[in-house]
Amino acid sequence: MVKLPKVRCPGCGKFMAAVAVKVVPPANKLEDCLRRCAKCDIGATNAKSPAKVKFIFPPPKTREELPPAA
Repeated sequence: MVKLPKVRCPGCGKFMAAVAVKVVPPANKLEDCLRRCAKCDIGATNAKSPAKVKFIFPPPKTREELPPAA
């Protein structure tokens, strides 16, 4: 069992939980990331070392997806 350590989200500063898995797949796109920020939807690549983790950001929202202006 491999444990990917918790990492801090670069968007909101909260920690993304550590993950324990049998196989660590490569993460080249957001959908492949095993660690994701629930608030920002930013993903952390599946690197085992926190120093080697890269962050994958979601695509920007379109006007239709944004909340209405007050």
